[in-house]
Amino acid sequence: MEANVSLESQFIFEHQLLKEYCGRRKPWGKPRGKPRVAPMCAATQQGVMRKLKSSNERCLLETDSSDDTRKTDDVRGVADNLVQIVDSTPLVQDQLVAQSGVDVIQRLVELLKESGDELNEKIQKDRVLLGYLQSSFSYTVFEKLASAFIGSPMPSQSQNQNADEQKKQIAWTFEMTSRLTALDLQPMNRAMGFGAQYLHQNFAQWIQQNGGWEKVFKRDESDE
Repeated sequence: MEANVSLESQFIFEHQLLKEYCGRRKPWGKPRGKPRVAPMCAATQQGVMRKLKSSNERCLLETDSSDDTRKTDDVRGVADNLVQIVDSTPLVQDQLVAQSGVDVIQRLVELLKESGDELNEKIQKDRVLLGYLQSSFSYTVFEKLASAFIGSPMPSQSQNQNADEQKKQIAWTFEMTSRLTALDLQPMNRAMGFGAQYLHQNFAQWIQQNGGWEKVFKRDESDE
């Protein structure tokens, strides 16, 4: 248990970015509308007001919140840029990687690329694929999906010469993860955790070498 917590702490920023990105996408990659908020009853409103009143006593101890706000703005800016890259870069449909013994992986990749909001329905009708996902979904499976979905990550020695392609691979890794989180078969946090781990293990070094997430995915105002 402690080992898992330690491992997850290594890619906590990637996890935050994924949460922000997924909040901008519907399961099939369209922007979400504003979430609906249920009205509060009078008793609930009173409880909230009491909590707000007591929290005022701690406000003077929370002047560092501006730094947290800056970090939140950074995360949102990166997520916005990732969405822009995905929406402006069509995914090549014949990019599947032929690998012996992984027909089920290729089938799932095809569905993730093409099915949109019918994804869950189509998977439910495919007994082989359904059974595989329910019994065998793991980080190893996620790696195979990513390899077939976006192609293998570029070798480190060639990454600096292919910055645009690298950014596209990263952006589409976010998109693939967001589509997996929409599946009813797996807990959302499980797919998101695998996505964060994959991003950290395959792209964190390149991101760091190029100034960090905020610099690499700084939105070009000329595109707005």
